[in-house]
Amino acid sequence: MGRMINLISIDAFRKVVTTSGTPENLAPKYAASTIAFVRSTVIGVNDTITDSAAQFLVEGFKAGDKLVITGTVSNNIEVTIEAVVAGTITITRQGALTDESAGTAFTLVPKNGKPVADGVSVVIKAKNANTGTITLAGTAARALNTNTAYESYFTLLANQSVEVQVKNLNQIWMDATVSGEGVEIAFEA
Repeated sequence: MGRMINLISIDAFRKVVTTSGTPENLAPKYAASTIAFVRSTVIGVNDTITDSAAQFLVEGFKAGDKLVITGTVSNNIEVTIEAVVAGTITITRQGALTDESAGTAFTLVPKNGKPVADGVSVVIKAKNANTGTITLAGTAARALNTNTAYESYFTLLANQSVEVQVKNLNQIWMDATVSGEGVEIAFEA
């Protein structure tokens, strides 16, 4: 008999390797030229970060995340997410951001990675459309797709998955033999 689970919610998002041979951490990180910053001028309405590509949920951002913003002219600060929908992050403060238009690749990274509750398994699945191999490991050096050290990494082909238990997704690194390929990640939140 299988165990019964009370699923409160599922945290699911995707992660891709921008450049093959440059391992990336599995914690959410989003860099895009479609991100803009909007300072609210309405009393009682908090500032927002917008994304015309509407990727905030897909990239794994959640209410309560503390974000570190980099690559901007005026908004390289840390903020806390009050609410998030596909194309808008509302932060917990008014007047913290400065208006800044999209066009330059700004980067958003959760300050504390992506915590995982004790006893919760994380499923990492290689995307169906992948044509190469995904390499997973506990360090960037071991995840490097050209690493040939014995048992220093785990590999996934398209549609293959692995289940792991970690305290934070920032403890797992991945690389891909083909730039732009990646994984889908899901676990109970």
